Amino acid sequence: AISEEAKIMANGFALNAEEVAIAKRVGVQSPESVRIMIVPRIPTPEAPCLQPLLIATNFTNMAGMTLGRGIYIASGHLTTRLLSHELRHAAQYEQFGSIDAFMAEYVSQVVRHGYVQSPLEIDARAHEIAN
Repeated sequence: AISEEAKIMANGFALNAEEVAIAKRVGVQSPESVRIMIVPRIPTPEAPCLQPLLIATNFTNMAGMTLGRGIYIASGHLTTRLLSHELRHAAQYEQFGSIDAFMAEYVSQVVRHGYVQSPLEIDARAHEIAN
């Protein structure tokens, strides 16, 4: 997650004024530090410990993924709704203070509650802004 965030930070683009407003609305404290990278498909994590998470989330169909301050968006899927959801995850990362702390809790929640019912996903969906 840390190395993927570094790729996004180096190659992604900064939020425009409208996206900064969305970021602030969903609770991002430092929207100027967020970057978005449009990719043909979301890169699949290779760590063995994440395999249960990939299965639980039906990872191959994901349109977006947030890693710290970096957000991957699959080509053709950038919408206000998806962006606000992913930006809420960026706000959650800020609240947890690190990628390690967020990921430990996120993976634990998905394993315990399932992807759809995990509290961090419920929170992100609650902050989605309609297109």
